[in-house]
Amino acid sequence: MSSGHATQTILVADDDPGIHAIFRKLVKPLGVELISCLDGLSAEERALHDRPDLVFLDVLMPGRDGTEVCRNLRRHPSTAIVPILLLSSHGDPKDRLRGLEAGANDYLVKPVELPEVSAKIRTYLELSRLHRKLVESERRRAVTGLLRGLAHQFNNILCGISGTAQILDLRMDSKDPTKELAKTIVQYSQRAATISQQLLVLAGARRDSGDASNNDVSEAVRSAWDASLSGTARTHRLDLQGSLPSGIRLRMGAADLQACMFHIMQNAVHSMPSGGDVLLKLSVVDRVSTLSLTDTGRGMSQPEMEKALEPFYQNWDRPSDAGLGLPFVRALVEEIGGSLEMHSVQGEGTTVQLQIPFS
Repeated sequence: MSSGHATQTILVADDDPGIHAIFRKLVKPLGVELISCLDGLSAEERALHDRPDLVFLDVLMPGRDGTEVCRNLRRHPSTAIVPILLLSSHGDPKDRLRGLEAGANDYLVKPVELPEVSAKIRTYLELSRLHRKLVESERRRAVTGLLRGLAHQFNNILCGISGTAQILDLRMDSKDPTKELAKTIVQYSQRAATISQQLLVLAGARRDSGDASNNDVSEAVRSAWDASLSGTARTHRLDLQGSLPSGIRLRMGAADLQACMFHIMQNAVHSMPSGGDVLLKLSVVDRVSTLSLTDTGRGMSQPEMEKALEPFYQNWDRPSDAGLGLPFVRALVEEIGGSLEMHSVQGEGTTVQLQIPFS
């Protein structure tokens, strides 16, 4: 499963099993998940629960007709703009008008023409995909301003706390029992400052991206792997395959690259508490370097994988990064025109792939 390319879903509600057979045939080559319902009530419940990308509703169904289901879905925020197409054996213009007034995007008369339905499926799925992408972009844009302001204010407060604690530490006698408390305050302030810097990256605060050399990449991998094993029994093994051509320079700075590698390596290590192998593959295609890290840990479900890229989400694999590790990595990579993709299978492991362009 891929976090970047989640499977799209179509819900079809019709009391005729033959219609479901037609749709199974149509969507099979598209790699689309099909939800089949035989009555209006179950269709409405599934649509609200699963939030499909496209809905087909038969007008005449047991319990609740398609027009009523369409109207109800339009009233709910989660399905208010999902494309809905009505199916009917009646082509009366008044029936079509009632369907459109209920909020349907289109109205098809049975028996349906397969080429027409296939074309509409492709068109509306693409519209749904683009709309969801736009909504996500707008949502992320809305929080970046808030994050930027909070991060700056938070950092100012931390500087005051850390600075005061350092002064106290310097002025205290070495035998003073509270001296260790001052050092602890400094340590925790520094950790909080790191989170603050991650928030600034997530908020789109631009930095000098630099350009890492081939040697920088090797050093980043070595340092990040060593840091990711800190506090463990060091029963994990890193297998490095492939290499980057000599003389190339990445669009990402060495420090940022090391930070990215550390976070994805740390996640891999934490997903295998009893130890195991981690595979890092390096390759280049069309002036874009690919760094692919695969573990053999517990893996994730599709919902877990999508949440893992959301700021502040934490699971047992990420107990200490405040839920900012993967979102931080994605923000850094996307800032320089790269991308992050994640694939996972429960019980088998996870692969995180970074694509970083050349300078």
